[in-house]
Amino acid sequence: MKKAFFVLLLSLVLAFSLLACDNGSGGPDDGTQPTGSFTVTWIDENGNTISSDTIDAGSIPTCNYTVEDTVEWDYTLEGWATSVGGDVLSAIPAADANATYYAVVTAVKQKYTVTFNTGGGSNVPSQTVEYGEILSLPETPTYDGHRFVGWSYDQNGMEAVDFNKAITANDEYFAIWNEVVDAKALLASLLSGYSLNPWSFIPECMRSDYAQNVVQSNEIIQDYSSFIDTASIVYGFGEQWHMVHDNLEQSEAFFYVLNVIDTVAASSITAFNNYFDSNPADTARHTFMNGNYDITIDLSQEFITYVIEYSATLPIFGEQSIQIALAMHIESGERIGRIQLGDANALAYKFSENSYEFAIKYLGVRRAMFSIERTNDGVNGKIYEYLTVSSSEIGSCAEFYITDNYVSVVGNKADNMIGFTGYINELYDATNGRMLGYEVKETLSSIVYNTLWFNISDIAGISSIKYQPASEDAEATVYTNNKSTAWENKKVGGIGVKMLSRRYDIEFRTQYVYSYDVQSGKYVEHKIQVPMLFVQEENYGTLVDDIEEKNNISIVITLSNAHIEKIMLDYDILIPAFELIKDEMTSQEIVDYIGSKIEF
Repeated sequence: MKKAFFVLLLSLVLAFSLLACDNGSGGPDDGTQPTGSFTVTWIDENGNTISSDTIDAGSIPTCNYTVEDTVEWDYTLEGWATSVGGDVLSAIPAADANATYYAVVTAVKQKYTVTFNTGGGSNVPSQTVEYGEILSLPETPTYDGHRFVGWSYDQNGMEAVDFNKAITANDEYFAIWNEVVDAKALLASLLSGYSLNPWSFIPECMRSDYAQNVVQSNEIIQDYSSFIDTASIVYGFGEQWHMVHDNLEQSEAFFYVLNVIDTVAASSITAFNNYFDSNPADTARHTFMNGNYDITIDLSQEFITYVIEYSATLPIFGEQSIQIALAMHIESGERIGRIQLGDANALAYKFSENSYEFAIKYLGVRRAMFSIERTNDGVNGKIYEYLTVSSSEIGSCAEFYITDNYVSVVGNKADNMIGFTGYINELYDATNGRMLGYEVKETLSSIVYNTLWFNISDIAGISSIKYQPASEDAEATVYTNNKSTAWENKKVGGIGVKMLSRRYDIEFRTQYVYSYDVQSGKYVEHKIQVPMLFVQEENYGTLVDDIEEKNNISIVITLSNAHIEKIMLDYDILIPAFELIKDEMTSQEIVDYIGSKIEF
């Protein structure tokens, strides 16, 4: 029993001794085993320390390191080496001493693919290139019924592709096409439809040459120093409609030069057709001389453009160099024109079947923007006008509305009211052009006055009128009905902000009438002062009694109630709307719209 125990004890001692000689970690065979911990340092491919880790002896070191790719390079971590540029270790050994490992990284250029979207055209193969390289010029696609324009970065053709630009990302390029158009037919259409009658939107009775608007020059009364029979007084257009009328007249002076197109249109079409037939691959632009006219025809993606340049002597303007540029949008048929007369005069216009607009600079003193549109309810339009007077710029605006019965026009122009900052809405009979009256909104010292104005010819009971201008000794005075006593107004009275203002009175206001000069063959405009009766709207109900009380005259306003109510309704509706738009367009915006001469 003791012997067996001894043998067992000896076996255990031998086994322990064998274990002590083998450290199990690849340590030295000298019978010792590494113990404790070691520092393992990891260095990236650029020589920067990734981390320094302390690990126990015998443990396998690890490093969680990835290399981020860039748009230019694709990086791969191949492994780790024990020296810079050393061989990649097949495995990282267990820690038995301090150690440093170096990342071994390879890099290759990124590759990018550009595809070509032909939008229905023939297929164009994509191209794959390395970062920074440029593409080969792709083959030109074909598309039945279309002409290839070029490649664009966007589908709308806003930016052409630069094939000398280095590729740095995947991309898609878009083919831009023009539909094959009948260029000959387009030019013929443009030159047969260039003419424009801006008056076609306006009732004939609202023109100066309308028979009932034309007066004999000897019928125009300028002197009221003696009694004038009110039935003989001629009345015309108010200042708001005159602004509309005047700008239409001036635009018509520009359109006069368009008559030259009739002279050269046929030969221009022939010249372009001959060019087209002999140059089927390139019909974009053709320039030629036609007598004294330098003509360019240009066919682009959206427009066909026709430009004439020449010199001539013109009515009003004299000797001028002239450029006429006409363009038509190929898809919509909208027509655009520009006329340059010398350096100081230019007009740009755009029109379609139901709309027309133009901007004009005229004789260096006028800039205006005019627009008009035909709707289901009638015709609407507006005008912005800037005049240079003694180096100062004066701005005015007007809006007008035309129906079967009325022409309503609201604006802020009043030449005879110095410092006027109010608004006037005029009303005309659309069947005969006669002004029915107007209402004025004027603010003085924060007090708003609303005054109705009527031509004296529409006031029965006042048969004659005389006017004595103001002098050093007396105020201006009006006399009526051949009386020696002066016309007398009536104050509002009572207690209130308007108590000292006039309920009604007679004043002379600016209107415009027209006569025909046989010798020159032209219509002549006359700016005249005519007597009108005004009444504050809130005192309109007592007007008849007030005049009877102060002047012993029984009057009747011969306008229908419907006309008077229409004036008041326009005042309530049109003036607030006008106040919102009256400053929408500046003088500089008008100049920008007009632009400059066409240059090819």
